[in-house]
Amino acid sequence: MRHFLSARLWAAFAILGVAAVVVLGLFALTSGGSSTPTALPTTHNVELVAVATSLAAQEGWQIASSKTVGNATLTLDDGRVVEILEGTMGEITCTNLTDASACVLLADMLGGGVVWFALVPVDTNGAASQKMLTLPPLVDMLNGGSLGVLQNDWIVKLGNGVKRTCDSESDTANLREFITRFSQNSYTMLDLITDEVTEVVCNKN
Repeated sequence: MRHFLSARLWAAFAILGVAAVVVLGLFALTSGGSSTPTALPTTHNVELVAVATSLAAQEGWQIASSKTVGNATLTLDDGRVVEILEGTMGEITCTNLTDASACVLLADMLGGGVVWFALVPVDTNGAASQKMLTLPPLVDMLNGGSLGVLQNDWIVKLGNGVKRTCDSESDTANLREFITRFSQNSYTMLDLITDEVTEVVCNKN
C-alpha cells in the first residue's frame, strides 16, 4: 500500500513538472523569448491644428529626450489658449518661437489636454502661409478613407475629394492609387481653416 501511494505521489509530481514546463514554454513564446520589449511604431493622431499667434514659456523651455522641460502657454489664431505642461511628448522644428504667427501647432489631445504636440514653421508662401501647411507624403488611409497616415506616422483628417495634382502622364484614378504610386515622391497640403488635407502633389523631378 505504501509503495502504491508513493508511486501515485511521484506521478503527481511528474504531471506538475510537465505542466510547469508547458506554462514556461508558452510564456517564452508569447513574450518572444526575451524580456526586452519590442519597439512599436509610434503614431500621433493630429486632432488640433492652428497657427500659434503667441507663445509664453518658462525660461529654458525646450524639448529634451522627446519631452518638454518646463511649461508653455500658446494662444492660437482661433482664440483658443492651450497649455503644454512639463513632460509632454513633442517635437519642435519651428526655430522662430518669439514672432507672432511663425509656427503651426499640431497636437494629439485627450479632452482639453495635450498629450503630444509638434511646432512646425508656417509655409513661406506669403499670404498662403496662414491658410495652408505643407506636410510629408501620404503613405496610407484609415477609417474608410477619412484619415490619412503621413510618412512621419502622423494621422491627419482627409477632406472629401482630396485633389491629386500631377502632370498629365502621372494621372491617377483615386487617392489610393496616388498613394501607391507616389507615397515616396510627393507632398501633402493641409488646409489650416478646415484642418483637413485637401490636396496631394507629385514632386517635379
